[in-house]
Amino acid sequence: MIGFEIEISLPVTDAAGKKIPGDTKLAACPTRQPAGALGKPLFRVVSDSRSLPGFRGNYSNLEFVTKPWSVVGDGFTSGPLALTDTLQRIRAVRDALYTAGSVTLSHASGALLTMLPAGQGALLDPGNGYLEQAGTPGNGDGLFVHYSVGVPLGGMATFFDRLRSAAPAREGQYLPEARHRLHQAHHFAEQAAEQFVPRGTADVGRSKDRDLSAQAKRRRQVLGYLQLLFMNVVAFADHADEVEQKRPESNIKNRTVVLSRAPLADVHSRLDPMVQTYLRNNHEILTTLLADDYQEAGLKDKRSFYETAVRKIDEDPVVLLDYTTAAFTGGTSIPQQDVFGGMRQIAPHAEEEAMMVPFEIRTFGKRMKSWAEVQTDLADLSQWVQSSYELGMA
Repeated sequence: MIGFEIEISLPVTDAAGKKIPGDTKLAACPTRQPAGALGKPLFRVVSDSRSLPGFRGNYSNLEFVTKPWSVVGDGFTSGPLALTDTLQRIRAVRDALYTAGSVTLSHASGALLTMLPAGQGALLDPGNGYLEQAGTPGNGDGLFVHYSVGVPLGGMATFFDRLRSAAPAREGQYLPEARHRLHQAHHFAEQAAEQFVPRGTADVGRSKDRDLSAQAKRRRQVLGYLQLLFMNVVAFADHADEVEQKRPESNIKNRTVVLSRAPLADVHSRLDPMVQTYLRNNHEILTTLLADDYQEAGLKDKRSFYETAVRKIDEDPVVLLDYTTAAFTGGTSIPQQDVFGGMRQIAPHAEEEAMMVPFEIRTFGKRMKSWAEVQTDLADLSQWVQSSYELGMA
């Protein structure tokens, strides 16, 4: 499955001219029912938050959040077409809003949107002094995009290989430290996989082909899951290091390229039983390997793994070491939003007979994109997911 979120700069207020709380659902695309749509809107328009220039406070901006589409198996033909259709409809709404002036959201969008209760009376506020990025050098059409992708458990390693090439860790790229961790995750997972399933080994007395095939599948699971684990654990640890060192804190979600939408322990429970046992029995060694590599291999500065660091967002505090241990052992399932804040969790689920792991891609390519770049991204992601599906089902 693939869904996406497109954030634009255009300001919006409530009917009284006040800031709207983030993630407020304002409007929806009128329901269209192609095969598989199930009557759900193709996208919703919600509020987000941006900073005004000169540290003059924040304002509410607009974001388009789409429904997910299956792009594997039978969905490989229909899903990409639906994503393209959705993107075109979002562009039509966006263009209408930008040419409307200071009017209500309902008046600006006309028949393109259906207003939800919180959007009744919402006002566009293009004259509030915000910084418009669309059309400025290097910012394309000013589209800030996150993609949500479901990838088969057995094909995640292949998907991450593709993603690494699209998210190079170079100076001047958006979120360079998160990109560095994406590349570092592969090294960590390879070390662990070599200890568990060395390449080219088979048990005496069994069919060599069958044994090597089973080991290859387990190896792919180890390589994929440990990269996902590494990026999420290290995002927590990087943020904890910032807090401990009293550095300016960044958004913890921006410490990783890949943010799991499912609790890591829930993904662990879907692994091959032999892989689960390996991770559980070796969790202390693997935690030490992760922490030691992590401490010595920050992008610029040496980082420390503060295992007693705590994230407290709601009522239940989460300790870094507990989060790490649960990921390696499949112990107590710790909600991702308890560490990373507001997000929609999606459990691992079967799709076309494959166990899909849902995650959000926080960055690849440019920070701000054009419509053409988003279209290319969606086509690439669809192909990568299908290729990962084919490998995972082999």
